Amino acid sequence: MGGTSIPRPTRARGPHARRPSARSREVVRWRVALILGLLSIASAGGCRDDALEAQAQATCEAVDAERFDEALTLSGSGSSAVGAGRRIAECRCIALLSLGDRDGCTALLDPLLRAPEAQDWVPHAVLTKLILRTWQASGQSEAAAALAARAAPVHREDLDLLQLELMLRAPGRDEAELLAEIGSRIEDDPSWIPQRLVLALAFGRRGQHVESIRVLGDTAPALESPLSTVWYESRIKAQAASGDLAAVKQTFADWRRAGGDPIDLAARYALRLSTDQLADPEHDTIDLLRAAIATSDALRDRNIVWGLHRRLISHLLVEGRPEEALAAFDAASGVVDLTGVSRDEIVRAVRGPSDPAAPIEAARVVFRIPSELAGGRLVVSPDAPEAAARPDADYHDLALEGAGERALASSPGLHPRRWVVRDASGAVRGSGAFWPEPGTTQRIEVEPRPPAARPVAFAPARRPGDGRRRVIAILPDCGDWRLVQYLRARGELPFHDHLLEQGHRAVLESRPAFTAAALQSLVWPAKPRVRATLDWIHDLGLELAGLEAVGSNPVGFLGLVLPERPNLFETLGEGDRVTANMLLAHGRIDAGRHAEIVGPDGHHRTLPSQAAYRPLAEAELARFPSLVHDRDTKKFAETIAAEMDAAERIVREGEIDFLFLRLEALDLLTHAHFGPLDGRGQDDGRGPLLDTYRYIDERLAILDRLLDRDDWLVYLSDHGIRSSMQHEEDAIFAVLGEGVPKGRAPGKPALRGIPRSLASMLGVETDWPETGAGPAIDAKATPTGAPARVASIPARAR
Repeated sequence: MGGTSIPRPTRARGPHARRPSARSREVVRWRVALILGLLSIASAGGCRDDALEAQAQATCEAVDAERFDEALTLSGSGSSAVGAGRRIAECRCIALLSLGDRDGCTALLDPLLRAPEAQDWVPHAVLTKLILRTWQASGQSEAAAALAARAAPVHREDLDLLQLELMLRAPGRDEAELLAEIGSRIEDDPSWIPQRLVLALAFGRRGQHVESIRVLGDTAPALESPLSTVWYESRIKAQAASGDLAAVKQTFADWRRAGGDPIDLAARYALRLSTDQLADPEHDTIDLLRAAIATSDALRDRNIVWGLHRRLISHLLVEGRPEEALAAFDAASGVVDLTGVSRDEIVRAVRGPSDPAAPIEAARVVFRIPSELAGGRLVVSPDAPEAAARPDADYHDLALEGAGERALASSPGLHPRRWVVRDASGAVRGSGAFWPEPGTTQRIEVEPRPPAARPVAFAPARRPGDGRRRVIAILPDCGDWRLVQYLRARGELPFHDHLLEQGHRAVLESRPAFTAAALQSLVWPAKPRVRATLDWIHDLGLELAGLEAVGSNPVGFLGLVLPERPNLFETLGEGDRVTANMLLAHGRIDAGRHAEIVGPDGHHRTLPSQAAYRPLAEAELARFPSLVHDRDTKKFAETIAAEMDAAERIVREGEIDFLFLRLEALDLLTHAHFGPLDGRGQDDGRGPLLDTYRYIDERLAILDRLLDRDDWLVYLSDHGIRSSMQHEEDAIFAVLGEGVPKGRAPGKPALRGIPRSLASMLGVETDWPETGAGPAIDAKATPTGAPARVASIPARAR
């Protein structure tokens, strides 16, 4: 802008700033009249360009001097998308902003920046970001991406603009290429550390931890730099995510040699081992956490102290030491905020599961029903024994004939009982949960809420079949039967209703209930055989590795001497089928190679780059407002949005016969937000976690409508949730498609049998374990027209 700078915010005038005095306004009018007169003379002399230059100069000088009224008078005309008209527009826009008129500024710049002659125009960074956010909010993504593409290289040191560029440009192109392009702008100079950190974060969200380490560089900023800690932590986080304990140790050692506080670094090391489930063979993680807590008075960062206490409690619970976890909770409760960690959960873990053979006195639960709910219905989740056997069982329906009390007996269990109340019209007026206490009477005051709007029932709209079967498998990490049934009882998962009522379902047993263990059994199915000592040791390491989906097997090297097993994707892709792995495998989860295509004929290649996240649209946010509850929730929701976008794109393109996609972020959201749902009281089905289930339901409905009638949609989870710090062994399994018989598999089939079922759906015979989860399909279920690619499920797989 020819040297024009944005006035300092503390001196800029807002809409309520003191206005100039009468004498000041008179001086301004005299000065403006003189300038306009000179400009008029210049213009009359045929020097239009010179006149505009003089007008731009005068306007911008007035802005620099904070004479904003004068600047507005001078720039009443002359703004354009070319030459000096650009400077006039920018300086006028700054004056408008300084006087509090944001809309006036955007109304001026918006049409000018859209003009064909504006393709090389990059306004001041503040104005550019204003327009970018305005266009983004109004859904004008293409225009915003184009402006961001030409603006970010000009304002290379503006980190906000860099973040906007990544957000706006990623959806429209290969994200890996975009990151490489942006990375090429970075110079090998310490002043570029902020840009390196932004790019490292972007690579990390994509799971490309090696690239994160590379873009950070090997030279740390000086310890006195405010970015020093961020740089070291970013590098260590990427190394830990890659499962490279040696590299993590080396970076901590470098940090210590650079002058880092040994007490602080020891605490950070303990926290990193715990968070990323890295096993140091020389030190027990729990011992390290306890040692760090003992030095907490010397730790300056209280967030570290908070994390140490919470991680210690979690570790003790997961390792089956609930008594110690309870003692750790009580010790921490007076030191840090333990919001989200329930003492009741730990107390229940101390008590442990009840002996099924032991007589237990039931609790009496009394609902007090107000008169306005008379004629309605009370639906309650199954009692503990039934719920343990059938987590997918329907809720019990009780009539509310009038106001007053409605009592029922209830047994204690490992999960709360949930309830939903409807009025006579069928509208949901309240919901909540309670924990039965043996031999007690509990009273629940139902407080009617305004009627909740019920989503429209799902209407199937698949295209006619084409004789080719595709199998699209979506795995919601930590997807829980009980939460699904609760929201179904509220009438808020219309696609799940269709899936479970019209398809085939099973309650799977996932043991051990860890993501790493589940994914290994899905991707690397093995034929049952006599197990040797090495197998048991290896599996024990895998169980430890799978905690919270981020572990690494401390005895994983034994896998090298165990018999080789067939890979699901390689088996299905060895013929003319094409498979896509989107299970987000990484250094600590052995689920095959993420973003890899296998097939046809066993050919391996990389899936075209997918965006790691996608900002939620305004309409999505209006329907699911809790998805921006906090920064992490927003990030996880945006990750799910991008993953479901990728699934839709893959289905539309039509090349892939088998897609396996994991929604990892649901696990993170569950651990963060399950606590409030695990208590007592009327919760009304609100909150980030339940909104995530509603959002996934909506996205599954969209995905299903992109399929044809020959295609099968598989929906399965790796485990459920028992408490905010404990997984549940019950997992979801459902299949929907033409030819899939309605019904439920008996009992609780083991999750390890699912790979055989998936292979059978595509007509591939295997000798993998079969545990009864797969639907019995006859020849009529097989599409015609492509017998080489699709065959009926062999009888042995039924």
